[in-house]
Amino acid sequence: MKAKYPLIVSLLFVTALVLNNKITAWKTYRFYSNLENIDDPIREELKRNEFLSDEAEAQTLVINLWATWCGPCQREIPLLNELVDKYENENTLFISITDEKEKKVSEWLELQKNEPSYFLLFENKRLMNYLFQLNPKPGLKKGHYPEYLPTNIIIHNGKLLLFKQGFSEANIVKLDSILLLLSAE
Repeated sequence: MKAKYPLIVSLLFVTALVLNNKITAWKTYRFYSNLENIDDPIREELKRNEFLSDEAEAQTLVINLWATWCGPCQREIPLLNELVDKYENENTLFISITDEKEKKVSEWLELQKNEPSYFLLFENKRLMNYLFQLNPKPGLKKGHYPEYLPTNIIIHNGKLLLFKQGFSEANIVKLDSILLLLSAE
């Protein structure tokens, strides 16, 4: 009889984990299900931020999903800063989203030599979950945080132009080439 208890507890634990993922996916879907454009949640978040409310109407959103504990995210910062210097204007907004608390990120930033030169949004797990659901690759489990970090997304006039996960210089080159085409419009 005693041998059954660990098995029962293990099954209950696994069931709780699965249900938690299902509930999180449902909440995220329910929260964002009545959107007209895929960039509406980002724009709403920007409007709520007193420093970024004027930026909410930018045509192009370049979004970086990251975390302080993510080594590839850290290596990507100087390369993204170069893109910000090259392309940021009144029509293009670079934002970085993390689910970590502002205090933790601020403490981490104080220790860094390459601080991001783009706008940071903190404690946004729901928005990150939503953005992960935009992943166009078939066969990947969508909407279950965490997925791969860093993740870079370009949304232009409500259309998804780029969704790249993981750090590579090829991903940065792809970001650069799309932004170059958009700046020529």
